[in-house]
Amino acid sequence: MPRADLDALCDLDRAHLIHPITEFRKHETKGPRVVVGGEGIHVELADGRRLIDGLSGLFNINVGHGRREIADAVAQQMHEFAYYPAFWDFSSESAIRLAERIVGLLPEDRRLRHLLFTTGGSDANEAAFRVVRMYQAARGRPERSKILSRRHAFHGITRAAGSATRIPAYHALASVDPAHVECAAPYCFRCEFGEEPSSCDMPCVADVEQTIEREGADTIAAMIVEPVMGTGGIILPPPGYFARLQEVCRRHEILLIFDEVITGFGRTGAWFGMEHWDARPDVMAFAKGITSGYLPLGGIAFTDHVYETIRDQSPRGLPFMFGLTYNNHPSCCAAALANLDIVEREGLVTNARVVGDHLRKRLSEGLASHPLVADVRGIGMMLAIECAEPGSKEPVGGKPMAFPAQVAARCYERDLIVRALWENVALAPPLCTTQAEADQIADIVLHAFQSTHPG
Repeated sequence: MPRADLDALCDLDRAHLIHPITEFRKHETKGPRVVVGGEGIHVELADGRRLIDGLSGLFNINVGHGRREIADAVAQQMHEFAYYPAFWDFSSESAIRLAERIVGLLPEDRRLRHLLFTTGGSDANEAAFRVVRMYQAARGRPERSKILSRRHAFHGITRAAGSATRIPAYHALASVDPAHVECAAPYCFRCEFGEEPSSCDMPCVADVEQTIEREGADTIAAMIVEPVMGTGGIILPPPGYFARLQEVCRRHEILLIFDEVITGFGRTGAWFGMEHWDARPDVMAFAKGITSGYLPLGGIAFTDHVYETIRDQSPRGLPFMFGLTYNNHPSCCAAALANLDIVEREGLVTNARVVGDHLRKRLSEGLASHPLVADVRGIGMMLAIECAEPGSKEPVGGKPMAFPAQVAARCYERDLIVRALWENVALAPPLCTTQAEADQIADIVLHAFQSTHPG
C-alpha cells in the first residue's frame, strides 16, 4: 500500500474507529497497525511486515489464515441465500448439519444434544444464563437467579457476561450486576489461601461451598467456569478439582455451565476442554474456534435434562422466550462446517497436543534458570509464562504487568505477536502450527526474555 494511502487510512481510523482494550489518548497518537493479509500462522501488515500470529488472533484462528475453502463455503451459502431468521420454525440446512456435527464431536455420555447458535462468546454466555434461569423457574424456583463465577474469570463483556467476568480492570468504570457473585479460583501459583499444590485440600472449592451457604443455595441458578481460565492467565485446574466442584453443585441443585469459548474445538489437544477432566456440565457455551474467526459464531449446548425440563414444565402455549436476530445464521454455520472439515481432515486436534507439548517443553527448558520466570504451564496450544520477583510472587520490579509487556514488545520487534496477560506472557498459536514453526516461536520468546531487563 502506498505510504500516502496508508497515512490517510490511519488518519481516518484515529478519527472514527474505536478499538477494544486500547487507550483512546495513546491511539490518537500512535494510530493503527493495518492488517492486509494472512497465510498459515502469519499475518501481513500494510507496511510490509510479516508477523507470526502467536495468539491466533484472540485464541480463535485455529486453522490459520488464508483458508479459501471456508470463504468458498460461505460464498456458496450466500449465493443460495445469505440469511433468514431462525425464529418460529424457520431453519437452514447448514445450521441443522452443524448442530448434528457438534453433537457428534461431543462426548456422547454428556448428553449435550440441544444447540442454539449465537454470534459470539459473550452472547453465548448471556443465552446460557437465560436458559439456566428458565430451567429453575420451570421447576417452580424463579428465586434461583444468581450466577456464581470465579475470580480471574473472563466470560465476555456484555451486561451479564461482563458481570460474570471477574477481572477488576473490566469493572473500573462499569458496575457489576448484583445477580452475579464471585468465589475463589484454582489459581495454584497465586493461591489466595497460601496453599501449595502438594499439600492442598482445595480451599478454593470450600470457598465455593461457603459462598453458596452465605448467599443461600435457593437463590443460585448456576455456576459458570472455564475449563482452563484463558484471559485470566492460562490457569489450569489441579487434579480432582472439577470432580469436587461438580459434587458441590449437584448437592445444592446448582447447574454447571462450562465456558468452552476458548477451549472448544481443539485448542487444548482434545475437541473440548471438559474431556481432560471428565467434567459433565449441564450447559456448554462455545464460540471462537468453531469458525476459526472467519465469521462471527457462538452458541450453547444443553443437556437432555435441561431441555426436557423447560419443554415439559413451562406453561402451555409459552414459547422459548429468547431470540437474537442472528441466531443460527446460515452463512456463519457454513463457515463452521468448512472449518471443522479442515480440523478433522488435517488432524489438528492431535497436532495441537503434540506441537503444543513440544513448544511448552522448549520454553520450560529454555527458561528453567531465568530468575524472573516462576512458572511455565499450559495445555495443547495454550501456554503461559508466569513472571515474578525471585523467591516471591510479586510483580517484577513492583510494577504490575510491566515486565510481561516488555517481553511482548521484544517479541513483536522480532515479528512475533504474543500477549501480556497480567503477570504472564501468553501464547496460543494456531492449531496448524508445525514443529519447525513452534521452534521458531520458542527461539524468539527465549531471546526476548534473555534481552529484556526490567526498568
